[in-house]
Amino acid sequence: MLNDLLLLSKNDIPFIGAQINIHQPTIKEIALIGEDNFFSGCEMLNFSKEILSEQDRINLAKLTNFEILMSIMNDKNSSSHKNRIGAIMVLTLLFPGYEIHVLPREIDICKEDEHHYLNSDNFESFKEILVAMFCLKKPESEYNPGGDLAKRISDKLKKGKERKARDLGEKQKIDVLSRYSSVLSVGMQIDLNTILDYSVYQLFDAYQRYELKVYSDSTFEAKLAGAKDIKDADNWMKDIHS
Repeated sequence: MLNDLLLLSKNDIPFIGAQINIHQPTIKEIALIGEDNFFSGCEMLNFSKEILSEQDRINLAKLTNFEILMSIMNDKNSSSHKNRIGAIMVLTLLFPGYEIHVLPREIDICKEDEHHYLNSDNFESFKEILVAMFCLKKPESEYNPGGDLAKRISDKLKKGKERKARDLGEKQKIDVLSRYSSVLSVGMQIDLNTILDYSVYQLFDAYQRYELKVYSDSTFEAKLAGAKDIKDADNWMKDIHS
């Protein structure tokens, strides 16, 4: 398990399984590929059979999560092309200065004669780092992989998202990082360019802490004004990473 201080420091994270460090990209660096590509790529690289139905998990019991991921990454179907590109873009952010090559059974992270591999042996430990540094709490998949089995799962998820969007009367758009950055800039009176140099972990940490502080202050002010039956606010200095 990664320690909070390492994540908050924005230092590179040792990926022992591949003998290479993982760079924590800033919001500004992520902006180069866009939030859609970023989150699509993250969900692709965070693939787990847990999103599948029980029957599908039984059918794929002999395959690892990474083997299924590689089958999608090597699929030439146009429906999986965008997600493959998103995953490669994210890997490029994580390993700056290296080239990313998708091979039949592994992903080669190389620079000149230096080679590191993402494979079935180290994929789960890689995912743990990815989930922690990018605060990917939910195992749900957002991508649309090729193949009959994956397509059924993807269609089910897509319909659920479209239905939710219709209920809210909103267009589907991913703007989490840009919105959080904007809110923190105005709310905390910090130069936006400073916040854009945060990592994702730093941004989410600051935003959650800011929310707690705002609610705590508003609750305190309401009680001073004589308001009753107001629930006490959580201590905004509490541990938010446990």
